[in-house]
Amino acid sequence: MDYPLVSIIVPAFNENESLEELCSRIKSVFDELNRPFELIIVDDGSTDGSFEKLESLASNYPNLTVLRHYKNHGKSLALMQGFDEAKGEFAITIDADLQDPPEEIPKLLQELEKGYEFVNGRRLDRKDEFKKRFISKVFNLIISLIFNLKIKDVNCGYKAFTKKVYKWLDLRGDLHRLIPVIINHKGFKCSEVEVNHQKRKFGKSKYKLIRYRGLLDIIALSTATTTQIRPFHFFCEVAFFFFVLACITLVFFITLGEGLSVVSKILFCFSLAWLMGISTFLPFWGYFLEINASYHQGREWRKNLIEKKIDSDLKTDH
Repeated sequence: MDYPLVSIIVPAFNENESLEELCSRIKSVFDELNRPFELIIVDDGSTDGSFEKLESLASNYPNLTVLRHYKNHGKSLALMQGFDEAKGEFAITIDADLQDPPEEIPKLLQELEKGYEFVNGRRLDRKDEFKKRFISKVFNLIISLIFNLKIKDVNCGYKAFTKKVYKWLDLRGDLHRLIPVIINHKGFKCSEVEVNHQKRKFGKSKYKLIRYRGLLDIIALSTATTTQIRPFHFFCEVAFFFFVLACITLVFFITLGEGLSVVSKILFCFSLAWLMGISTFLPFWGYFLEINASYHQGREWRKNLIEKKIDSDLKTDH
């Protein structure tokens, strides 16, 4: 049986110690599957000798392609470089730190072969420290509430795509954290599979506890995706949320007012004024975007919403 080519894409930043084992284990997986694959590792400006290690590994792994950035540009750009280089009918992304074991690759391939166009990994029994797991849960909860997304582990490094999806994907900034949101919003068929998770064997995590960029990306993406068709509705709903918060603040202020210090009263008044101001401003902003959107939602914009078109060859004479 002829299997389609699988592209394994690995963004790497200062992961020198794990690279040799990573390449060996990925090769072993595909040798056992007896499937063709290409391994694309994007060295995102490493300073620990990762590129030199990859140069030496290239002689032992003929299907290894190495791309190197002059300096660190972030995971989103590294993934896009890999997607541009990939030729496989399927593509799988995996982090270089070996916390997501390569032996889980067959699970994602099986899900793609069921007809799904995107498969997200869901880490079981995560071996990360508590604060990292806690922030991740909060991040996933926020995304679930805002985007109504069923995927539970949005930022898992293990992801699988059909060629149609990964060639369509366009990541900017730090949007790699929101890949499932972007793909789900487009309407591709998505799934999630459980994968094992391991402790980091080498080096240290590049993770930052305060994901302010991730929060900014959530705001930017939610605004961009939900306001393309009905911006006025969206901002009215958000304004109502802030109005409810203002009412709750007012109730607390009335209930606790007598026992509060002068500074606390000033803060309560400022918060109430800010919330009421936002809830008043947003509907007007939504109305402005609604008018603006009407000038751009023409024929070409509508074409981007169509996945397939079937033209009948039958002609009818009148």
